[in-house]
Amino acid sequence: MKQILTEETFSSPQWLKIICYFFGILLAITGFNLVMQNDFAQEVVFLTPFLLLIVVSMFMYTRLKLVISNTDIRFTGGLKQHHFLWTDITRIEMKMVGKYQTPVCILYYGEKSLELDRSFYLKRQFNRILSLLEMKVAPELFSRQYKTICRHLI
Repeated sequence: MKQILTEETFSSPQWLKIICYFFGILLAITGFNLVMQNDFAQEVVFLTPFLLLIVVSMFMYTRLKLVISNTDIRFTGGLKQHHFLWTDITRIEMKMVGKYQTPVCILYYGEKSLELDRSFYLKRQFNRILSLLEMKVAPELFSRQYKTICRHLI
């Protein structure tokens, strides 16, 4: 297996983070304004917690980060964090999901799995992640479907 010389970090694009911050703040202000009104309707009582839940999830989305180093893989920032060594990987699969057939790479390690979705990382970062995986993981751990889909992605 080849060496990864520098630790690489992958996250959502900067323009998407800016949009999430802007609309998150806008929704938070809207939610607090609805609560502060003295004569609000009954529907507002149920709408406000949903707005605040959307705000929290938007801010958590911007913190998601995948870090790939020579020794391990770390996925941080969300509710479910992953940290495992390259030797812990037992199988790698890929499937196409959704209306637009977006590829999703699934890393199996131990009893857990980590899904890497191209819609989150976009094409350039996703292809770099796949090339790092192919550099560090033994070829027999990749499924036949993974190899078939990767041939069509490139």
